[in-house]
Amino acid sequence: MATPSRQDGDPGPLAAKIQALFVRQLRPVSDHQHARDVAATGNPHAPRRRTEYSHSAVARAIGSTDTYVTQLRYGQRDNPNLKLIQKLADFFRVDVSYLVKDEVPVGDLPLYLKQPSVRDRVNNLFDKIRPSGPAEPPYTDDAVAAAIGVDVAQIRRVRDGSEDDPGLKLLQALAEHFGVPAAYLTDTDAKLIASVSEQLDLLADLMPMAARRLGDPSSLSVLAAVLRHVRERDTEAGQPPV
Repeated sequence: MATPSRQDGDPGPLAAKIQALFVRQLRPVSDHQHARDVAATGNPHAPRRRTEYSHSAVARAIGSTDTYVTQLRYGQRDNPNLKLIQKLADFFRVDVSYLVKDEVPVGDLPLYLKQPSVRDRVNNLFDKIRPSGPAEPPYTDDAVAAAIGVDVAQIRRVRDGSEDDPGLKLLQALAEHFGVPAAYLTDTDAKLIASVSEQLDLLADLMPMAARRLGDPSSLSVLAAVLRHVRERDTEAGQPPV
């Protein structure tokens, strides 16, 4: 039986959600591209940019073809088997119910993303937040340990995953040091974790621009406007800004 395709110009809920996954769940650029970015900015500590997965990369991961992935993304096919949908959900680290339930809004994606571990969240802070600006190297374990008054071995155990219950006080101290809500590390609230992660991703995307154009007033104005928008949104939501 031929797989149905949409003919009315409406990509349908599945395609809209797959599109959201491509846009939201980005990958770090390759070492080669990162080296080119470093050369272009002149900043050896330039954060690694993120970009969309290619259709062929997704196809290889889920055992399909790039043509079929393209058709799914743009609504030309809308009836994949459940096994493929599960593989797609696993690849993009989202609960499969986000894709299979039509009643789930596209915009609810953050609520269905699989929660990163405490280790992943701590490493995300080290990766995304720099000590003094975009041209600075990342924080070292030793520097953070000294700043919050703990043994560096504790930091390393959290970061490598060998310590799966680091304790509330340590997590609160880490959150305060990096300037994020403590709940980002201590809570399981999917919406809050997704919100902070999104802001950290935005920060990482803005830093290369800031590194390239730190003296350009127009660029600084754009950055300031974006940050004001983020802070205003957080204030309206009743949570501390990153």
